[in-house]
Amino acid sequence: MSQRAPQDQRRLLEQAVRQLRETRSRLEAAERVRGEPVAVLGAGLRMPGGAEDLDAFWELLSTGADTVAPLTDSPDGVRPPVAERPAVRHQAGQLDRVDAFDAGFFGISPEEADRMDPQQRLVLEAAWEAAEDAGLPIERLRESTTGVFLGVYGTDYLTMQLTRTGINAYTAPGGAHSIAANRLSYLLDLHGPSVAVDTACSSSLMAVHLAVRALRQGDCDLALVGGVNLVLSPLSTEVTGRVLPLAPGGRCRAFDAAADGIVRGEGCGMLVLSRLSDARERGGRVRGVIRGTAANHDGRTNGLTAPNPRAQADLLRRALADASAAPEDVVYIEAHGTGTPLGDPIEVEGLREVYGKGDRPCAVGSVKTNFGHQEAAAGITGLIKSLLVLERGVVPPLLHLTRLNPEIDLAGSRMTLPTAPAPLPDDGRPRLAAVSSFGFGGANVHAVLEAAPPAEPVAVHEPRKLLLALSARGGAALRALADRYAERLAGADDAEAARVCAAAATGRSHHGHRVALSAADAEGLRAQLASVAAPAVPVRAGTRPRVAFVFSGQGSQWAGMGRAVLDREPVVRAEVAAWDAAVLDRAGWSVLEQLTAGEDASRVNETEVAQVTIAALQAGLAALWRSWGVRPHAVVGHSMGEIAAAAAAGLLDRDQAVELLLKRARLTETGARGGAMASVALPLEEVEPLVAGVPGVGIGAVNGPRSTVVSGAPEGVEAVLARVAERGAASRRLRVEYGFHSPLLEAQGRELAGAVGHIAARTGAERIHFYSTVTGTRLEAAALTGAHWARNLRDAVLFAPAVTALAEAGVTVFVEIGPHPVLVRDIAATAERAGAAPVAVGSLRRGHAPATSLDASLGRLYAAGLDPDWEAVLGVPPAPVALPFYPWQRERHWLPAEVVDAAAAEAAEEAAAPAADPALAPGAAGAEVPLEERVAALSLFVRERIAKALGRPGAEDVPGDAVLETLALDSLVIVELKNQVETQLGALVRLQTLLEVLEGGTVDDLARAIAADEADTRAAVAAPAAAGEAR
Repeated sequence: MSQRAPQDQRRLLEQAVRQLRETRSRLEAAERVRGEPVAVLGAGLRMPGGAEDLDAFWELLSTGADTVAPLTDSPDGVRPPVAERPAVRHQAGQLDRVDAFDAGFFGISPEEADRMDPQQRLVLEAAWEAAEDAGLPIERLRESTTGVFLGVYGTDYLTMQLTRTGINAYTAPGGAHSIAANRLSYLLDLHGPSVAVDTACSSSLMAVHLAVRALRQGDCDLALVGGVNLVLSPLSTEVTGRVLPLAPGGRCRAFDAAADGIVRGEGCGMLVLSRLSDARERGGRVRGVIRGTAANHDGRTNGLTAPNPRAQADLLRRALADASAAPEDVVYIEAHGTGTPLGDPIEVEGLREVYGKGDRPCAVGSVKTNFGHQEAAAGITGLIKSLLVLERGVVPPLLHLTRLNPEIDLAGSRMTLPTAPAPLPDDGRPRLAAVSSFGFGGANVHAVLEAAPPAEPVAVHEPRKLLLALSARGGAALRALADRYAERLAGADDAEAARVCAAAATGRSHHGHRVALSAADAEGLRAQLASVAAPAVPVRAGTRPRVAFVFSGQGSQWAGMGRAVLDREPVVRAEVAAWDAAVLDRAGWSVLEQLTAGEDASRVNETEVAQVTIAALQAGLAALWRSWGVRPHAVVGHSMGEIAAAAAAGLLDRDQAVELLLKRARLTETGARGGAMASVALPLEEVEPLVAGVPGVGIGAVNGPRSTVVSGAPEGVEAVLARVAERGAASRRLRVEYGFHSPLLEAQGRELAGAVGHIAARTGAERIHFYSTVTGTRLEAAALTGAHWARNLRDAVLFAPAVTALAEAGVTVFVEIGPHPVLVRDIAATAERAGAAPVAVGSLRRGHAPATSLDASLGRLYAAGLDPDWEAVLGVPPAPVALPFYPWQRERHWLPAEVVDAAAAEAAEEAAAPAADPALAPGAAGAEVPLEERVAALSLFVRERIAKALGRPGAEDVPGDAVLETLALDSLVIVELKNQVETQLGALVRLQTLLEVLEGGTVDDLARAIAADEADTRAAVAAPAAAGEAR
């Protein structure tokens, strides 16, 4: 025991050292995360002057645009009359068309959109565009821990509603600040923190501060952050003027001796943020970096709204420490700069104390001189401006500065106030920017920014395919989007066009109205964009159609059929190379050579070479489609294509398939040579009597509803064709000298059964459904015996029955796998007869480049609702690519005074008036009114209310059998309906009853549920009363 003690002690010491090292490693990692920079991935904005993207925003800044204008009365009722308040004080930087919104895009009913604060609407659109700018399809964010942090302050729209009309179920969520953030999280299905921030003028930069902390702490992995502000009511401007001085002249003169107060402004800005390490790992665009932030409060000063220079200076130091930056690294400061005689000197005092030392120039600006004080959006606007300053290396001019405020002393400091565009210092040292935002209640925020780091080299394949996938939520939007891409591609060469195609496919969400354009060059792409038409019926985005791979048989081959695709698609080449090795080992000839050989050297019309090379090429094409994300639910093969189908389904391995193909082809050659085949344009049941009694001839294939092949001895085929001609039906001899699938192959079928009886299909691999053209039905692996392959050689190809079975199993997309589409027409005709609406496409096409065959087919699949793996198809652009934003189809959503008042009067009148239909009168449920009559009346009542909520003309536009989930109804509509039923009909209905019907029920189901609930409630109320009478 004493001998083991030292060993035990050594082991314990080693364990302790190991644990200490692990603890130290965790602490170091936590420390790194705590101070990790945060990347800005994308931005969306709305600014006065019509700026709806960063380029337009920068144009206004760099040219010194002043967007402030009088807040005049709006004839459309957007901004109420300013009454007797002085018009000169009602100046603001204003947004255009704040009454317009694309409610349908976000699945919001017109009635709800009318009640939504337009600030919420702006946030939705700007956030969507920020994600687009970041190259992040919204589908990637769904159910993620993405957070939402939103600065919001004003309540003008809610105030306007409450003072001018009654309320409904949408009033509270439409006006609540919390919902402004929560609605974005809800609509995009984001599961991270969702926070509305109101610290007045510093709200949006405070939201950035909170988002940075949440990202560092792991509360979220991405964040949508920003702020919004609108000036809709003269009352709010009057209220603001009682707290903060409004500039009588209507201009923000930051730092000027004539500064006399703030000017209000509107705007919205949203950013997508992530940890910088995550952004680097993901690749893609980084617009800038937030190195550090800090927030504090002024504490007790000589007034609640009075700033505190000491607190501001302390804030700046803390932000620099959080950024691990030195003051002299900062070369641009976006000041709070509101243009007040008191606030400006105090702010500059704090800036000079922290940033003023040294001789490296540091410019100071204020975006409020361009757009006014955007209050809850001011900080995010200043941050976006600062990122652009760092990106473009130029400081825009500070407006309205003619003589420095005498209370501001810049002498001896490195700080400048440029009134003309000024370049940032280019001295090889770090160039940082800083942004300040101070709330009028003393809540202060400061952020330190850095330009985006150089992109790290990424091993990507340069995009080279011209396949442009466009989609929208409506036909008009799709056409508008096509126009935007035509403008984007004007003058682009092929390489740039390919990068645009790749970025559009991989970095945008995909909607229901779709079109995909493929071309050989950029000019062809531009020509197609000019004539884009929206599909008649949109697909349901996010639903994956069932796909069948259809493997064609012999007859689709042509000399050189694999040359172009083998050169273009490495996936095809790799799979075919594996087949080449297997065939070379067994047959002594090269599949690769035969697939690429010209007319003179090609042997693809020899039975053995044809069947094996077709199958090898099919294997490569199937692998290519799968690599593109087109994965089959089922497979089916025509004749020898059934072997390729079995291999694609995993029922045969490559060696088994090659052995089976070679033996089958050799027996086919000996038995079928010298025969004949013909196609007859009649259904099977009309051809069978014509074949009956003709020796040596049989049904060779049933390809479609009116496409039947006869096969066998030449003289027998001619006899059948003579009978066909007597019937007046069309027919044609096939250009083959073989009688495939005919009585000529009886002996060879028996021989094949014995020769391949040892080839056992792999059971347990039936994840892909296998449909056989021997039986016309789905088969399991155990059925693929030697006898089955004998029938595959000898018996008729029951292709049409197999396609019918696939259509009945829900397959709507058929991809013909082969060197030339020979079955597409028959597939479409057969599936349509089975009641399906099929999409049937080929793969390669004789004499055509893959760009005009494969790419075009993939485009049709996309338009049919299939979502390929676009990165696999098109590659990833090596650098961010600028793309057009979604073209919003905005409509007016507002409550003008005259309409609002009428609505209030109508609501009051409806509540007081008795129901017109006796079956709906209060108490009718308990009277002698037949149940069906009551239900019918309730259905009309419900349909009228739903039509109103959805903005439809009347009840006739809401069918009784309409499924509620498809009408974009939500629980708020149901709550409002419950209230109306109770107030107008005098009926008691349980909310849970209605919510249960909402999940999968119809409008008529809702009416029946209301009637049944009435009866239950009435019985429950009547029972105690009856018991009381009995006592």
